[in-house]
Amino acid sequence: MKRRQFLAGLAAGGLLTERAHAFAPYPLKFRLAAPYAPALSFVEAGSDEFTGEKAALDQEHQLSRAVREGTLPFSKNCRGGSPAPRAYETLAEGVSRGAFGAEEGVAEGWTRWRASLGEVRSARFYALPDNIARFDIRALRDGRLEHRTGAWRVEWDGAEISRLEPLEETLVRGEKPWFHDVTGHAFEDDPAFREQLARGVPYWRARLDPACGLDVYGENGVAVADIDGDGLDEIYICQPGGLPNRLYKWDGGRLKDISAAAGLDLLDDTACALFVDLRNSGRQDLVLVRSNQPLLFLNDGHGKFQLAPDVFRFATKPQGSFTSVAAADFDRDGRLDLYFCCYVYYQSEAQYRYPVPYHDAQNGPPNFLFRNRLNEKPGYFEDVTAATGMNHNNNRFSFAATWCDYNGDGWPDLYVTNDFGRKNLYRNVEGQFRDVAEEAGVVDLGPGMSAAWLDYDGDGRPDLLVSNMWSACGQRVVNDAAFGPVRKDPALLSSYRHHVKGNSLYRNLGDGRFEYTGDAQGIEMCPWSWSCDGADVDNDGSPELYVACGMVNNGGSTDLMSYFYRQVVAKSPVRQTAAPAYENGWNAINQLIRQDYSWAAPEPNMFFARRAGRYYNFSGVSGLDLAEDSRAFAFTDIDGDGNLDIVLKSRCGPQVRVLQNDCGVDRNKLVLALRGTKSNRDAIGARVEVDGQVKWIAAGSGYLSQHTKRLHFGLSNKSKAEKVTVLWPTGERQDLGPLAAGFLYEVVEGQAQVAAKPLAKPSAWPKGPAVVADNVSRLHSTWFWEPVPLPEKRRGPGLLVVHAGETLPSIDGPVDRLDLRQAPVELAAAYSILRRYLFDHRVELETPLWLLVDGESKVRKIYAEAPDGGELKADLQSLGGPLPEPRGLPFPGIYTGRPRRDYYKFGGALLQAGYPEQALPYLEEMLRRTPDNPKALLAVGRIHLEGKRFDLARGVLQRAVELDPRLPEGWNELGGVEAQAGRWPEALKYYEKALALAPELPYVLLNAAHAQEEAGHGIEAERLFRRLLELEPNNVDAANGLGLFLAKQGKTDEARKLFEKAISIRRDDSSAINNLGVLYMNIGQPNDAIAAFRYGIQVAPDNETLYLNLARVHVQLGQRESARGVMRELLAKQPGNAMAQRALKSLEGQ
Repeated sequence: MKRRQFLAGLAAGGLLTERAHAFAPYPLKFRLAAPYAPALSFVEAGSDEFTGEKAALDQEHQLSRAVREGTLPFSKNCRGGSPAPRAYETLAEGVSRGAFGAEEGVAEGWTRWRASLGEVRSARFYALPDNIARFDIRALRDGRLEHRTGAWRVEWDGAEISRLEPLEETLVRGEKPWFHDVTGHAFEDDPAFREQLARGVPYWRARLDPACGLDVYGENGVAVADIDGDGLDEIYICQPGGLPNRLYKWDGGRLKDISAAAGLDLLDDTACALFVDLRNSGRQDLVLVRSNQPLLFLNDGHGKFQLAPDVFRFATKPQGSFTSVAAADFDRDGRLDLYFCCYVYYQSEAQYRYPVPYHDAQNGPPNFLFRNRLNEKPGYFEDVTAATGMNHNNNRFSFAATWCDYNGDGWPDLYVTNDFGRKNLYRNVEGQFRDVAEEAGVVDLGPGMSAAWLDYDGDGRPDLLVSNMWSACGQRVVNDAAFGPVRKDPALLSSYRHHVKGNSLYRNLGDGRFEYTGDAQGIEMCPWSWSCDGADVDNDGSPELYVACGMVNNGGSTDLMSYFYRQVVAKSPVRQTAAPAYENGWNAINQLIRQDYSWAAPEPNMFFARRAGRYYNFSGVSGLDLAEDSRAFAFTDIDGDGNLDIVLKSRCGPQVRVLQNDCGVDRNKLVLALRGTKSNRDAIGARVEVDGQVKWIAAGSGYLSQHTKRLHFGLSNKSKAEKVTVLWPTGERQDLGPLAAGFLYEVVEGQAQVAAKPLAKPSAWPKGPAVVADNVSRLHSTWFWEPVPLPEKRRGPGLLVVHAGETLPSIDGPVDRLDLRQAPVELAAAYSILRRYLFDHRVELETPLWLLVDGESKVRKIYAEAPDGGELKADLQSLGGPLPEPRGLPFPGIYTGRPRRDYYKFGGALLQAGYPEQALPYLEEMLRRTPDNPKALLAVGRIHLEGKRFDLARGVLQRAVELDPRLPEGWNELGGVEAQAGRWPEALKYYEKALALAPELPYVLLNAAHAQEEAGHGIEAERLFRRLLELEPNNVDAANGLGLFLAKQGKTDEARKLFEKAISIRRDDSSAINNLGVLYMNIGQPNDAIAAFRYGIQVAPDNETLYLNLARVHVQLGQRESARGVMRELLAKQPGNAMAQRALKSLEGQ
């Protein structure tokens, strides 16, 4: 292809454009696109290298819709077999399997099968590799609940099915749901439920000032415990920041809010809670996990909890967010110790750490083990993480941990569930730990969320259930030939397949090893799973499994799960190194979920019952398959009848549901409550066996969940338990029995006599009033808890109206109007970003925008609509009150630590949009609050560097690397300071420090290459350019830089190819286009040069250099009139361009 043909082809193809995903009524184009902006253009399936994703999603939608509507498009000559079973073979009670082979065509069989379903409640199909389509259909037929799961092999010819072969179908039936929802009844008398808990995070993220501590994820759990000794568990509901945690007590079948009376109405962002007797005092103390620190509240025995300050003495500084806690007496001294898990959540602009590589990240924050020293004066918890060996492999992204003596040696062991790779199994050898997950066979590579110990097969040994993620689109993408990590390293295919295969179950072999049985037991296919655990809810003697599911449902029509695998996971490096495309994928998806996109939602919770030696999916007949982004749940007995009920905690509203057990009422049961004397008083870690059934008392299990400490044993139709054995944490064995069914037994360590109390008679509660949930994100008139600085000084106090020429109502009072049409572009951009980041519901600027501003140019309140004069007057008169603004909180409560607004997000967004000077005040405000924040220092240093304030830049950046010497970006920017001053040897020293820390960081390689070239080290410069192109073959700047270097060396042919490559990747790259044109000028190909510059002007019409160089070519060819025409074009674009004016004057003079 000729040079001009190459350029013409690019021009004819048009520019690469980004798809818009949010339509702002006020049109505004930022100066720069954010680094993650290119990733936003691939939200739509089929728009990237995974071209088959659109067809797969369309097929899923078409099959699911066909079940609901009854029609399916078969091709004229469709082959295969009838999907309608000729019969159903009974496998166990309530479970049957389809037998295929009916003598009818595919279309006829489909029609018959569809008609047999009854009233379809939900239908989902999942397109998997190898043309497999799995289905999940829940229906009501002849008054019975039915749940079908199965798979077909389906081949498509365009939009029609050309072949369908049924592979399997399992049918589960139930006469009635296992549980029924009594939420309305339980909370009937509680206004806080209606006003707070019935509203989900989607509502609150657009209503609460993010400075209160709220975010989009909804990672808040539930705990139950009998804190007052009345025989019923109280319920503690953890809440996002700015909403008070709620403590409820049962009172006549209704829940009564006692949060404030107990001193536990905390407003701090609370992940989870754990009630345990930490002092062996007979009182349940409370451990709360906040994102930035754990807290201990001591129970005074009179219904009040008191904060114990500074009780956790960390040996090393925590690095991430605390996620969960689990308790056990690891050293067997009779006191309960605590293990805390830590994680790094995704914060978009404020992100500082990414899990790399995705499949096996080992750059997470460390977890902590604390020894209980509350017996000392003053009491405290000692950090013994390092001293006990718990630092072994302590570098993951941990969500949850659970204790159990899995090997029967009397010492509690710990399983830690980690996201992004391997889990840990810490074997306890007399108080010293080592991670033996590899040897034990429970590494469980995958996106772990939680785990639970239970004896699922009745052999008396603790087996292990682990929640991960099953994903159809994940399975498609990781098996696609375009999947990046496997293309780079084919050996990783099995690892990534494990990441998308779903939940895991491990059978304890009794010799320290485990056998994987998740596939054989049928429990893998759970979507995005969170808390998991097992309990014998139907009292048949075998545990059922319950799993909370769903990520982020924001009500949007587009789900990002396919995008997550295509643009995040598929961009992961294969080892721990910087990876801009991967990081930008994370940043992009975290922008999108803060808009109205959903991510892996809605997904129903899953429920499995074991029949005839394996588990089956009973979700559709359970009454528990709610799709509300559930996070946690607690097994508890709400009515004292011995049947385990469930309190469910979800991200969406209602955040809490109470589900009463209907499946266990007809079978016998007994309940045991243990009290230690030599052991810890809660008997945490005790093993109890009842006629072959074994259970363990735990404190903290699953994810963000605490279940009742009473052990419930189902006896089926037996009237008594013949043999009961308790193995206490001290190692002492206590034999009891026979024990009659129908009683709660209180067992005290070392006492032969047990107190018995009859269980209540089962009674079905009414549903109560309908629960009205609110999950709509919308603007409310809201006071800001912490005032927000405007991007400029404005007149105040008063009402600021930001508008674009709309007709505005007349309002009495001080009103300041800002017409964005007349404002400088950078000011309009700053207001657009201000509006976007006011809430965790990120929306574009809509005008008019009504803001109450104080005398310091800070926003105090936003109005959903224009206020009238009376409201404005009252609000202005009230501005003199205390700050933080109490009206920014919808409910009263207590903060133990004041949260702060994250100004880095404002500053970072402005910086990314190309407005560094507007970003500077927000970043400096961040530094006033946290002067030792390396990330903020780095950003401020970059702004000063760009503004050519070199001394300021140097001072700030040197402070950043003093605080964090392992900050490659800091050393890189210091190199930039010296480079700007022309001190190339000094610049190289800094770049080399950055490369020593991050040898594959692209922009450091690029800067170092340029510096080596300027310093006269051509061989090293070329090596660095080529190394960067090896790592990133599509790096435009590397191709352009190497091309320019080679052109100077006279290697014009390779230089030309590199410039053309750069332009083919980024078609409007004016630098590469200009360099190509100059190259053609220098090698005597003026017509090709003209074509290059003309193409450049077409795609980058504001770049003056292209016009000037084009004019020079025409002058060289003696085409002065053409040169003058080019200068006139430039002046038409830029009337005040002095260089163009001088050039035109010179040309006209000639």
